[in-house]
Amino acid sequence: MKDALSRRRTGRRPDKPGRTGRILVIVDEIGHIAQCKIRGVSAYARRAGWHLSFGDGRHSGDRPDFAKWIGLWQPDGLIVDAEYLGDVLSLDPSIRPPAVFGDVVTETPLPDGCARVVSDAADIAAAAARELLRTGHPNFAFVPAVGDKHWSRRRGAAFAAEMKALGRKVCEYRPSPDAVADAVRFREGIASFLLALPKPCGVFAANDATASLVSSACAECGLSIPYDVALVGVDNHTEYCESGLPPITSISLDFERCGIVTAELLAAMMEARGKRKLSRNAALGGAAALRPQSGHLNAVCGDGGPAAVATYGVDRVVRRASTAVLRVRDGRVSRALEWIRIHAASGIGANDVISNMGCSRSLANLRFRQAVGHSILDEIHARRIGLAKELLERDDIPIDDIPERIGYVPGPFLGMLFKRSTGMTMRQWRRNFLRKAGIVVD
Repeated sequence: MKDALSRRRTGRRPDKPGRTGRILVIVDEIGHIAQCKIRGVSAYARRAGWHLSFGDGRHSGDRPDFAKWIGLWQPDGLIVDAEYLGDVLSLDPSIRPPAVFGDVVTETPLPDGCARVVSDAADIAAAAARELLRTGHPNFAFVPAVGDKHWSRRRGAAFAAEMKALGRKVCEYRPSPDAVADAVRFREGIASFLLALPKPCGVFAANDATASLVSSACAECGLSIPYDVALVGVDNHTEYCESGLPPITSISLDFERCGIVTAELLAAMMEARGKRKLSRNAALGGAAALRPQSGHLNAVCGDGGPAAVATYGVDRVVRRASTAVLRVRDGRVSRALEWIRIHAASGIGANDVISNMGCSRSLANLRFRQAVGHSILDEIHARRIGLAKELLERDDIPIDDIPERIGYVPGPFLGMLFKRSTGMTMRQWRRNFLRKAGIVVD
């Protein structure tokens, strides 16, 4: 009777000793990034003995009714996309369980019992700096995202600080006030900005959508990527990166680690539930028993209670042609190498490359071997093997689909070339990569 009365008053099921934690995970849409984050949350949940329930906001009809969802699932904690920050904060605090929001970058403190996870701007900026310095370009620039986003400003400031520490200066694109949130005017301003830059220049774009705008502006202005402008984006969204000409190098964030540190932070918040203030030691101690050594977790006490923040960083840089500056003295060969990098997956052959070089077959083959040490056909195969490795790093692409996606006819030919090049079958290579990445494979 007492338990039933408590539940009616609070809207939540009363705690019982040893009860398994029930966690409600709400994402805006279950795309590739969300799946990676969920994978990380699930890995932690298995060790912690949590029971997870999932909700997809885009398929709930209208915006999720969090009061009803909490009443239905009776969760002990929430993991919620930034899209629904306002919805959760508007709940009655008496029924709102501890909540962690993904990728919320705000200067406004969150209330007691709420925390956030953000990408590490300094780690992202350092990765961008390393990749652009590798090109050998002496000049550098930053292009922010449309809309004056806080996370974009943080990435720009971190990139400028990173390059300043290396004795380099960064030019930043600053759109006019009427172009900040107007994508068309924003894009027009990028073209003027790029033309005014000293060349050659390495450009860091705040994300892949922005990098795509930079790429199209370069094409409009007659600027060559990567020779006039080397370009790096963030997020590794294949829709943006692979559709560019040339394809765009991007910084892939560790979204699975994001899921893990999100769960770690929620564990700390749940441990501290009911306390008005959360010290750093208490926040760390609440999750220490299960937290891997590489997580980044900080807790800061404020007037409104704990404003805990966890960060996650870079997984890797996915290098594509937008930063592939080829230091070959022979101009014809240099252009041919770039053309192969861009078009290798479209089924080209040696004859197509020779036609592009504009000289006879014998002279083309001679100059190519003198410049790079192997044949035109060998270069095409090497580029396709590299593309095959990129696709094998994604466990959502069937191996049988890969040959056709990179310019070969379906069949065993790619498998033979791949094993000759790497010493492993494609299946072995994928399993080996996934194990190193900490992903469980059957």
